[in-house]
Amino acid sequence: MKKVFKTLFLVAMTFGAINTGFAAESAGQAGAYLKMGVGARALGMGSAFTAVADDSTASFWNPAGLAKLNRDQGSFMHANLTLDREYNFFNYAHVLKDKNGKRKGVAAISHIRFGVDGIPETRVDNAGNPVMTDDGKYVKIFSYFEDSEKNTYASYAKSFGDKFHAGVNVKYLKQELFDKRADSWGMDFGLMYDYNKKTTLGLSVRDLGEKLEWDTDSKAKDKVPVTTTFGLAHRCNDKLTVAADFNKVEDMDLKVFAGAEYWIQDFAALRVGSHDGDLTLGASFKRDAWRFDYSFADEELGDAHRISASKAF
Repeated sequence: MKKVFKTLFLVAMTFGAINTGFAAESAGQAGAYLKMGVGARALGMGSAFTAVADDSTASFWNPAGLAKLNRDQGSFMHANLTLDREYNFFNYAHVLKDKNGKRKGVAAISHIRFGVDGIPETRVDNAGNPVMTDDGKYVKIFSYFEDSEKNTYASYAKSFGDKFHAGVNVKYLKQELFDKRADSWGMDFGLMYDYNKKTTLGLSVRDLGEKLEWDTDSKAKDKVPVTTTFGLAHRCNDKLTVAADFNKVEDMDLKVFAGAEYWIQDFAALRVGSHDGDLTLGASFKRDAWRFDYSFADEELGDAHRISASKAF
């Protein structure tokens, strides 16, 4: 056991030292929350999940991975982030079969909600000064509103032979800010190829055709940049998996994600990763059909802790 922890510690230090010179922040882009990722398992591996994706969160990382599910599965994640931000995700994946029990693919429905609630509405007078309360002591709050971004999407995945898998998402995005609203349709697609029993290649292209159009007089549009990711995963043995993703967001520099997952026992796992140079850690605990995951990330806006749960049916 000591050797296992020592090895994971050394891997963590190595990942943490990966060069960050090519890092670029996605904050400020339309749909930036779509780049944050779902599921504490994947996030604990530095988001290097494009070729690993083998649970229901594959709907986000690479919908092709849904085709590998043998049972129905549901997942949920919650995160309280810095600056009063909240991130929630839930989904359900269903294995489709014909009347004879033959597999016809896997379908899933997923929902992401990211936002800040309870934002105070204040106003200024004609001179540009803040409107105060009647006693003149405080800035007057007229109401509270939210900045809410939502993504609801349906997925379908199918295997073609034993090695090749493909999947697609159809998405509806909506953002609400005060009394304004924007929405858009979009698509993702993904491919997976099992090179052999230990090595898998993955490709995902996310946020195709997404352009949020606001219900303002100008009908302003915010284009969501396309994200293309190539992934490689290698299962060293029954306990250890290592993975790497090469992630390219439109008009941004290439990012590299790397991670490892080690199952100490059948019911417990540890993870470590690098999310473009930011250290990530994670752990899991299994009980019956349930799996509970935790992840930690050292991010520029502060430490991020995420918890998620999944259940097979």
